[in-house]
Amino acid sequence: MMLQTTTEAATSASEQDLRPRARTLSWMASLSVAAGELRAAEGYLLELLAWCAFGDREPDAAAPAVANGG
Repeated sequence: MMLQTTTEAATSASEQDLRPRARTLSWMASLSVAAGELRAAEGYLLELLAWCAFGDREPDAAAPAVANGG
């Protein structure tokens, strides 16, 4: 029973740690649009998209595995 509670707490903590980064990127994109800097906003949104898609993976996990014989 204690293990389950600890795991849930760790998951909850890691989810909370991820939210500020996503929020920051979103705010930066919004502020860039308000300032008329559409290229900067695009960059922030692309970074947010990439971070959401690949942020929780190890750097080596994004690269495809290559067989030794090929």
